[in-house]
Amino acid sequence: MNIQYRIFFDTSVYIAGVHSLGGAARELLNLAEAETIRMVVSEEIITEIDRVMAGKFPELLQESRRLWKDLKPEVIPNPRADQVKPFLEKLPKADASILCSAFLAKVSMFVTWNTRDFMAHGVAPLVDFPIVVPGDALKLFRKWIEPFLD
Repeated sequence: MNIQYRIFFDTSVYIAGVHSLGGAARELLNLAEAETIRMVVSEEIITEIDRVMAGKFPELLQESRRLWKDLKPEVIPNPRADQVKPFLEKLPKADASILCSAFLAKVSMFVTWNTRDFMAHGVAPLVDFPIVVPGDALKLFRKWIEPFLD
């Protein structure tokens, strides 16, 4: 199958996938590692991942860096302040910047465990892709590829 879906990974999904060998977040990382999907992150996500891993999970830092090389994510630049402005009406500054990055990258979906902010009322209309938790991302991905499975 030559179709590659570009999926934006929020920090929470990457951390959950590294922290657990099972679960939907890890399965998404496995799909990215197998190049079945394309993992997309912003420069800001990379900085945040490194900070969180070093602070909360220092014992997993080397594993995370090894995995990062295998994932070969597509890294997009952080958005400019004027691009983030509409997102600031519904989200805290850091989250607004992250969602704006995903929007500018024209991804297929945005995956996060931060349901409080990214799934708050009024956020979904800011973008033209679904914002989902990892389990729902896998279900949606399966739905997208079903026509190609024989």
